[in-house]
Amino acid sequence: MANNIEKITSIEEQIKKLKERQKNLERQMQQNIGAELLRSWNVSSEKEAIEWIQMLAGQVNGKDTVSEEWDGHEDTTR
Repeated sequence: MANNIEKITSIEEQIKKLKERQKNLERQMQQNIGAELLRSWNVSSEKEAIEWIQMLAGQVNGKDTVSEEWDGHEDTTR
């Protein structure tokens, strides 16, 4: 009986470690993607990057409309 409890505890610990590893990998992926976007688009500020992402999100998602959050103040393409 004690052996089964130890096995269950071990499995639970492994699951916890794997979930943490998954979170870390997702965080690293997001950072890598963000860094590549900033480099590729030659964007110098977080605000500008967010504005471009919001503006382009409709095209990426197959929608013709621009995000409601986009205020259109920078309506030119680079």
